[in-house]
Parts: sequence; C-alpha cells; structure tokens
Amino acid sequence: MELELTKLLNVDVYTRDGRFVGTTEDAVLNIEESKVQKLSIGNLSPYFEEQLDGANGILMPYRWVLDSKDVMIVKPIPTQKKKTEDEDEENEKKEKKLLQ
Repeated sequence: MELELTKLLNVDVYTRDGRFVGTTEDAVLNIEESKVQKLSIGNLSPYFEEQLDGANGILMPYRWVLDSKDVMIVKPIPTQKKKTEDEDEENEKKEKKLLQ
C-alpha cells in the first residue's frame, strides 16, 4: 500500500474511544524497510499533558494507527497514573506498619 507522507502530517489524533490526543507533527521513517516507524504527536490535549507529566509531545509507534482519513484513530495511549499526595502518605503508612 502506498501512502503520501504529507497525508500523515497536521492530522488530529484521537484514541478509538474518542479522546483527543494531539496533532501529528512529523514522521520517523525506516528507509531500509520503506515504512513509517513512528509519528511525532504535538499540541497534546491537557489530559495527556497531565498524564504524561507535562510532556510537550510524544513519539507514537505507527503500528498503533488504526485508521487515517480526515482524522487519525489510534489504539489507547498508555499513561502513568500520577500519585496524589494522599496516596503517597497512605503508602508510607502501610510500609511503616509492615516494618513494625
């Protein structure tokens, strides 16, 4: 399947459950295999900025792309849940009890 690289740039990216991720900015190509390896996603939504500790963008494997026409639909983006101060304090209390 042939694909014009320009059709992958400046496209809004959404997860398959409809959550806006960001906008494609660039592509990383694998010249030996003649395929797109990764996409650079910028202009992240506030949700993903928060979940990814204030990241300005992400590099996403191209294999996560499910469909790309007017918008790009991708598999869910793994994020790390931030621990709140309350959770940190609770974990410290549990560890102290275990050590006693």
